[in-house]
Amino acid sequence: MDVDPPTPIKSPSGFEKNYCSKFNALSTKSKTESQSIEFDDEEYYSEREAIVYISDLPVDIDDDLQLHRLIQTRLEKTFRIIPTSIQCYSKLGAGFIRVRNNQIKNRLIQDIKRLVLDRSENPSLISFNDSIEFISYIVIDKTNENKDIDLPKPNDILKRWVQIYNGEEPYSCDQINIQFPNIYRVISTSFNDLLVVMSNPDFLINNLFAHVYLGADCSYFEDLSKS
Repeated sequence: MDVDPPTPIKSPSGFEKNYCSKFNALSTKSKTESQSIEFDDEEYYSEREAIVYISDLPVDIDDDLQLHRLIQTRLEKTFRIIPTSIQCYSKLGAGFIRVRNNQIKNRLIQDIKRLVLDRSENPSLISFNDSIEFISYIVIDKTNENKDIDLPKPNDILKRWVQIYNGEEPYSCDQINIQFPNIYRVISTSFNDLLVVMSNPDFLINNLFAHVYLGADCSYFEDLSKS
């Protein structure tokens, strides 16, 4: 009785591969075949949707949709890049872009790096980043009635942050100045956490009231005398 030869099927990479070859032992695979598999994996990975973070959004525009349109128009006209989506948060001065693959992401981060927004009255320069580090400040209410209480340690602040916001632990937390021990600087690396904090900036810790100031500038505290 005649037996039909195995039917070739098309592999994801686009070349013909005999169905019976999947039963071959790994040790019998040729070097060329192994290299092809690695290449296909990289090609697949490069086609996955990627996220690029935006920083330095102009502080004088509080319309998130307007920021979206400014960025989208500039990317399309100047670089012929069409994002999958753009999300801006003027209150944070930051946002993110979704693009079709890592090749576009790398172009934005490594080659373009910065983008001038077309505003005749006041041009703005925004930056593209692979990750985000966002500085916020937590201020604990320290009135005359409770000025002698024990303030929480930075590690206590981190644990409470995770408990309240159900997210990642911030990258760091420290008290910025001995004269202002009730002020803590927190560095976050999770954009999702920032959105949750933005909608609920107040919390209690050790029966003390605390408020999160997202993106606030408290650098002047560090220059004050500690004596």
